[in-house]
Amino acid sequence: WESYIYQLQNRYDANTQQYTLTNVCEFGAIYGLDGTKWAATAGFELYNYEFDMEQEDGSKKKVAINEFTCAHEATKGNRKGSEAGIRIANQKYMLLRHMPESNTAYLGRQGGGGACVARTKTAIVIGVWNKAAEMSNGKLQNPGDCHDLTEKLAEQLAGQGY
Repeated sequence: WESYIYQLQNRYDANTQQYTLTNVCEFGAIYGLDGTKWAATAGFELYNYEFDMEQEDGSKKKVAINEFTCAHEATKGNRKGSEAGIRIANQKYMLLRHMPESNTAYLGRQGGGGACVARTKTAIVIGVWNKAAEMSNGKLQNPGDCHDLTEKLAEQLAGQGY
């Protein structure tokens, strides 16, 4: 599974059998639909925790967060993966666009950066980009490249029966 994660972070040219662009995604992961982590980059995890959500009166309410459920619900177009919204790797995201035909969600993160989450028959593929991280070509990570690699990997896995 580690080779798939490498393909999620780096653009591969099958004709030359070389990576043509590296550090496209800051983090990447593949989870089974049962929530089991199949593979992930170092430093990436989907967590379960209680979040102190601020209420209108200024008080805090403890809200249960299951980040896998948040990611899974995003692929269905659900803007509220939890009572506290979509949360992935201890960060809050918002659903920018849902592609129902490919079970894919494009997510934005306050302060810059974002993620692409794509669902196959048995797995969820997550690519995360950081607007301050530099790719090997000297340009900054961006949503287009992250979405492209994430969706290609999901298509590849789906083609292999996953």
